Amino acid sequence: MNMIYRLILLCLWLGLGSSFAEDLVFHIPTPNRALFDGTEEGNKAFFAPTTSGIWQSGRYGCTRTAGWQFHEGIDILWTQKDRKGEPSDPVFATADGVICYINDKPGLSNYGRYLIIGHRIEGIELYSLYAHLSAIDSEVSLGRKVLAGAPIATMGRSSNAARIAPYRAHLHFELAMVINEHFDDWFQTRKPGQINDHGPWNGRNLMGLDPEALFKEQWRLGKAFSLLDHFKHQDIYFKLKVDSPSFPWLKRYAALIEPATSDDQSQSAEISSYELSFNAFGLPVAAKPLFGKDLEKSKLWEVSYVNEAIHKAFKCSKKIEPKGDGYQLSSAADEWMDLLTFDVSR
Repeated sequence: MNMIYRLILLCLWLGLGSSFAEDLVFHIPTPNRALFDGTEEGNKAFFAPTTSGIWQSGRYGCTRTAGWQFHEGIDILWTQKDRKGEPSDPVFATADGVICYINDKPGLSNYGRYLIIGHRIEGIELYSLYAHLSAIDSEVSLGRKVLAGAPIATMGRSSNAARIAPYRAHLHFELAMVINEHFDDWFQTRKPGQINDHGPWNGRNLMGLDPEALFKEQWRLGKAFSLLDHFKHQDIYFKLKVDSPSFPWLKRYAALIEPATSDDQSQSAEISSYELSFNAFGLPVAAKPLFGKDLEKSKLWEVSYVNEAIHKAFKCSKKIEPKGDGYQLSSAADEWMDLLTFDVSR
């Protein structure tokens, strides 16, 4: 099964670009359009709250537990119900892509019944996740190509955790990067004896960006919207020098690598390491090649820049922590970087 996962990944980042147009448009994946209302009532009609009843808790980011808990997606509230009072909203593919994963066993994940579609847009590999589904359309199958706006499932309340009340029924939706296609190898090496039911489609191997911000920017810019520009214009929280000239993420997200200048190459003709830039929620949005050894001995990575204002404002971002006069990765982020840079060939 792991080989099947990898083949689907390979077809995405090697071949999908030639199959679909580069100017793809993202669609909101349900009939709910209240996001563009621009009012408080519109937000309340679009975002499903947690049991707190606060609509903001359905947004992406530091939106839960007074800002201390990160929500890696958006929860889109139901608009339609059947005779039994269950949500019946159709769920649509957000963009052209390929069905990469189907979990039809709700008891195996907090996501409940969910599926993942892979997209390749402007050279960027992106994955959309649709969770808490009541049913997945019979025509949806692994490896199948789907068009933006095509029906793929029905909204529901499935989960392996606390039951979702009918009034809170929603689609949990993510737009994410896969951290490492060799997640299962990493997991078996680093977590011996533990079970991974989902291969590389485990939630721990997904890093989400803000769908609300993306939808609204696209709404504002229209045909001028660019996914690559959306990444480039992210506010940078911190930068990290990584003592490796090559790891899988760099190959899959080559579009985010900054071109080297002649000044950069003055010390050496070969790339020795990379400086990665991360947004406020730890998503890598740019990579700069470095020439010549620049890291302290024995360090695999080191923090080279921190935006103090973002560090203070976003309480749920737990990637870095103060150390002496500077910063270091937190213990949880050390493991995350170990996964990001893991290379099964080494």
